[in-house]
Amino acid sequence: MAISHRTNRLKLVGTPAVEQLQNDRYKLTITCSAMNSRDDWYSANKARIFPDFGSLQSAEMSIDGLAPRTGEAYTDMRLTSVQSGNRSPRDGSDYIVVLTYETLGSAFVQVKDDTVILQENGLRTVSRTSIAKAGTDIPTDDKDIGVDYIDHQIDAETAVRCFLSSYEIDDTDSYREFTRTYIQAGTLSVSESNESEGVIKVTTTFLVTEGTTVGPVIARTTGEFAGLKTISVTTLQDSSGQSIVHGGANTVHQYNRMVDFTYPGVVSIVGDVITRTGSLVTNLYNFNIEPPVQAKIESRVSVIFQTSADIVAGDFTFNDGDAGGAATALWNPTEWASTYMSGIAWNYSPFSETKGLRGYRINTALDGVTEVAGATGDNIYSHLGVVVFTAKSPLFLAKDIVTTPGSLKACINGVSDSTGRETIVNGRRIFASTPYRMEVSGGPTDPAGVKFTLDVDLRPAFSDVDGNTYYKKTIITSTIPAQ
Repeated sequence: MAISHRTNRLKLVGTPAVEQLQNDRYKLTITCSAMNSRDDWYSANKARIFPDFGSLQSAEMSIDGLAPRTGEAYTDMRLTSVQSGNRSPRDGSDYIVVLTYETLGSAFVQVKDDTVILQENGLRTVSRTSIAKAGTDIPTDDKDIGVDYIDHQIDAETAVRCFLSSYEIDDTDSYREFTRTYIQAGTLSVSESNESEGVIKVTTTFLVTEGTTVGPVIARTTGEFAGLKTISVTTLQDSSGQSIVHGGANTVHQYNRMVDFTYPGVVSIVGDVITRTGSLVTNLYNFNIEPPVQAKIESRVSVIFQTSADIVAGDFTFNDGDAGGAATALWNPTEWASTYMSGIAWNYSPFSETKGLRGYRINTALDGVTEVAGATGDNIYSHLGVVVFTAKSPLFLAKDIVTTPGSLKACINGVSDSTGRETIVNGRRIFASTPYRMEVSGGPTDPAGVKFTLDVDLRPAFSDVDGNTYYKKTIITSTIPAQ
């Protein structure tokens, strides 16, 4: 006896095919023969053999309906496809109807496991397709793009958060298929450009959520990628990847450069002796002048970026890392050398003369000058209210040298010869048996062989997105070579 399906007008042909799907779903294919193959296919008669899409396998058809046998019906098994036609002569040439059912419940279940694509940037794209019976509502927590997310895990890895970037709904009379695409939040791209003087501009583009960056943020823009928000953050770093103002002040670049340097002129007291026939000796004491010289010297340039707007004392003793260690001070002389001489010239003409020598330092060596103790005499000499010597005889001469920086001095104090013909002070013959003084003082020390800071330049460099100003400081140092 033939077995019918849902109606007495459809008789089973063979045994239905059952396919087990994922998530406790099934696909059922049933082949039936029509009772009246001659006219069942007519439009007027199609309700005899064509059930409604989405109808249950267990539901009786409207014409000659028939209930399922005990245990035959699958839960939520709904019609998804129906077609008819003649079988081949080999199979009997009879008119058949093929009905296909799938499990379609009132809640979405995944059709298959996720499809995962790992991108070159290390982020993953997850595609997930779910299905339910026609008309099932889309879950409210699974359709807000850029907000809703899943925590996705492959094998034993730590789950990563992926945000909904798009979804697609495929509706039929039988089912609603819901396909979502999620993309992992993270870093989409990083680009770098060298902005000169050791400054690296780094632009990092994040997907959905802004991550951690290094260095002051000078720009922040938003965009869109695959339906999700992107945040592009531009920062400034040094060549090692640290913040350009790491530690508050960061030396980001160094190089050597030839710079102008003016060697100070040198003024000193020198002594000459002229001996003539008859043993007449003339002592000439003069100011010796060596003019300033401008030269090119090699220096070290250090480029520093900092948060502070200040030039500090430590800048003048900056250590550029080269030989010689830290600079001793800023080369910035605040005084120059001067000369002083006083006495009584020929014809008993008193003189006292001071000269400032801009750009000069002194040499305290007193070359060619010989001290003479002399005998006891009646000459007394005071300078600026201070007694320099007393009870000195003709030809007495004493040196007075101070080599302390800031108090440099070299002078001679003496008494001329008794004839008035043997003592010449800077071209002036000194009257017989009278005191005189020559002095050089002031000015900087000899810079040769000493490491100095030659210049400190500070200026605003840039501002970040929060309005904070950052500064570029350039420090030039050099160990001054011998002239």
